[in-house]
Amino acid sequence: MFSEKMNKPIGICISQNIVVVTQLFGHCINMYELEGKLIKSVGKKGNGEAQFYLPHGLDASDRNNNVYVCDASNNRVQILTQELKFHSMLGIDVFKYPFDIKVTSDRLLVLDRSDLCMFVFNSDHVLTKRLITRDRDYNIIMSDYCSHCVYVFNQEGEQIHKFGKEGQGIGEFYYPFGIALDNTGHIIVGCQKNTNYLQFFELILHLIIHS
Repeated sequence: MFSEKMNKPIGICISQNIVVVTQLFGHCINMYELEGKLIKSVGKKGNGEAQFYLPHGLDASDRNNNVYVCDASNNRVQILTQELKFHSMLGIDVFKYPFDIKVTSDRLLVLDRSDLCMFVFNSDHVLTKRLITRDRDYNIIMSDYCSHCVYVFNQEGEQIHKFGKEGQGIGEFYYPFGIALDNTGHIIVGCQKNTNYLQFFELILHLIIHS
């Protein structure tokens, strides 16, 4: 199968019995039949439409068969049609180094290596959540942009804590976006709209200070 020589194939997905592969150092996307025959190759090194710079993960949508490609060093996701023609771009002002992606029926999940976080978009490509990776106990912490709260999940993905509600008071959030951990394990949350302070929480989820 796949006798065509590739330059570090790194991402792969299958859509409508077609295999689509990213070539990291080839800065391109290849399309194959299931038997391995090359159908077409798209892209070259660059930052224009359907050009790539170290493309990583990719996935295809079951709704429209569009292919979503993590164009990592161009800090964006490119959306291509099933024929690998340029459709649109996503996250130019959001991502720093998107390296993996998953498309579901109602959301789009993008992992960003530089920010060590995951971005969640709805089916209309509106950013709804931003997740950091893990705390000292390997719990996953997520700010929910639209629900104005923060979730904490364990390693199995089970929700173990939720805190915050819509508002601009202490312990409340108004479109929380930035979220991080300091070296003592405090959760720091910043909101995108109409607030001028950061809120700090201990891992036991008690507010200790806002500044």
